[in-house]
Amino acid sequence: MKKFLMFSSLVAALSLPALATPYVLDTANSKVDFQVSHLKLTQVDGKFNKFSANIDFDSASNALKVFEGVVDIASVDTANPKRDAHLQAPDMFDVKQYPNMSFKMTKFEAGKIYGDLTIRSTTKPIVLDAKVQANGKVLDISATTSILRSEFDITWGNIFKDNSVGDEVKISLNLKANAQ
Repeated sequence: MKKFLMFSSLVAALSLPALATPYVLDTANSKVDFQVSHLKLTQVDGKFNKFSANIDFDSASNALKVFEGVVDIASVDTANPKRDAHLQAPDMFDVKQYPNMSFKMTKFEAGKIYGDLTIRSTTKPIVLDAKVQANGKVLDISATTSILRSEFDITWGNIFKDNSVGDEVKISLNLKANAQ
């Protein structure tokens, strides 16, 4: 009986997945930024001021186990209130119908975060080039990618107006999180 209990305990221990540590996002020291061309002459820089994330990190394997986030689209900030109001309008993000965009990681390997990005009612797989670094109980995540806004149905509907803003949007995440 003693051998059976020892064997059962060993099997149970080996069956458990690697335990990851949950982290709490430090929003005061984190940024969600974007950049898009305007009139093919200049770049418009923007950010979102309200966002949250669910992060689990396994320091033993140096790997993200859970990485998902939600961005409050009404918090868009391009340093131009008129442009921000237009970005929230029905012909762009349509904040009243789609108040948030979200991301959910499906895989993390070799400095890449794979996952599904949902904007409006469209979900597409994306890949973020990432650097994830644990410094004691602080986790730093820097990640970048580019998306095509047209793939997420963010268009003006007027080809002349739509062409004044670039289709490619560069996204940058610089996140700090603290172990719970």
